[in-house]
Amino acid sequence: MGLFKKFLLFAGLILATSGAFSQEVFPSVQRLEDYCKLTAPIGYSPQLNVLMLTPKGNFHYLFPFYHAFRDEQKFKKIYSDKGFYDEMSQYFAFIGDYETAMQFLIRSYDTLDEVSTRKIYKTAAGLKDITHVNARSYIHLAAKNRRVIMINEAFSKPLHRAFTLSLLEDLYRQGFHYLAMEMLDNFSNHTLDKVTMHTGYYAGEPVASELIRQALSIGYTLVSYEDTAAGDHTASQRDSIQAANIYAVIQQDSTAKILVHASYEHISKKPGANGYIPMALAFRRMSGIDPLTIDQTDMTEESNFAYGRVIYQAYIARFPLTEPSIALVDGNPINVTDKDLYDLCVIHPPTTYKDGRPEWLSLGGTRKPVTLKPPTAGVYLVQGYYQNEFELNNNTAWNLVPADQTYITNGKNSYMLYLRKGKYKIFFRDINYQILNVLSVEVN
Repeated sequence: MGLFKKFLLFAGLILATSGAFSQEVFPSVQRLEDYCKLTAPIGYSPQLNVLMLTPKGNFHYLFPFYHAFRDEQKFKKIYSDKGFYDEMSQYFAFIGDYETAMQFLIRSYDTLDEVSTRKIYKTAAGLKDITHVNARSYIHLAAKNRRVIMINEAFSKPLHRAFTLSLLEDLYRQGFHYLAMEMLDNFSNHTLDKVTMHTGYYAGEPVASELIRQALSIGYTLVSYEDTAAGDHTASQRDSIQAANIYAVIQQDSTAKILVHASYEHISKKPGANGYIPMALAFRRMSGIDPLTIDQTDMTEESNFAYGRVIYQAYIARFPLTEPSIALVDGNPINVTDKDLYDLCVIHPPTTYKDGRPEWLSLGGTRKPVTLKPPTAGVYLVQGYYQNEFELNNNTAWNLVPADQTYITNGKNSYMLYLRKGKYKIFFRDINYQILNVLSVEVN
């Protein structure tokens, strides 16, 4: 496996100074940025020192952009340039703009020099004796004798939530009836039997909400396991408490099988820098149960860091995959970046788009693209809420999470949402997030 080692040998050489990023953004993004710089949007507060989605106790998906675009330099000083772009990437993911989320994520990375990039591509071109299998099918087999499966995500990539969603039915049939999620609110006022603002902050991202809705409809019991005092604890203390909360489920139910959806290296089974003990390792030590750990973050487009991004691009150029896959050598799973932190590494194919929206938003064909023409002038954002959730919430969208939303228009000034069969309330909002119109729509 020496060829894989070469990738990491380059890592210490290829990080360079940050460079300019010139890729064009959608006209809707430019329009919002220009508007915020010229006009103080309704709700804008010059005193605000944190970017957030939930002013006044409700989701407001344009709120962080008002402040980030209007006070960019202030927030770069607060978050650092890298932190600012990473944060912005997450808010673009929330609003349903995956392409711009990836553009801003890249801005948070260091850049690579051309010589190092060429070396990585040359190394990838020489890779051989590698086969690829469907990731969902392989995980189904690998889960056979496991009690706990841990899979991770990157906050800016709802694609990872869509893949976890695709595993739910298979794993439920195998006895995995608990879904533990880092994103779930673990305070006493949380709602874990439906999706609302009190289900969890990241549950406010539409694909995350679909993951939770689907799990509940199948019959999963949701488990919130986050450390409620994480801000006062070290990283290892936080992860140890997370692990203990997950282990408590097994202590209470001796037959329990748990699917855990976490973020980044929380699911690593190796100690990290400065003695950091990640959640998966802490869980194994306290429970004696070896979890199956599945990484999605290294080998997805744009990866998590500059050289990982180029490794991914070079690998896909060598092996143009069209479905989420596991790489095998001599029948054994390997991680292309040679990390030994996880048992499996899912390699996601590059995203394909329709009218500016990722086609994986179909969630395996369970949702269809629905084109919506604004019924009035001045529309900026379109949101699709489930009608039954709307009616059970006193006929208001307050605290609810859309099934899908977008500000991206096609060439005919229409908007496309991905929706399941059913009845919806479609909200048309202006650039100040004011409701202009609400329509009832049924998707057949």
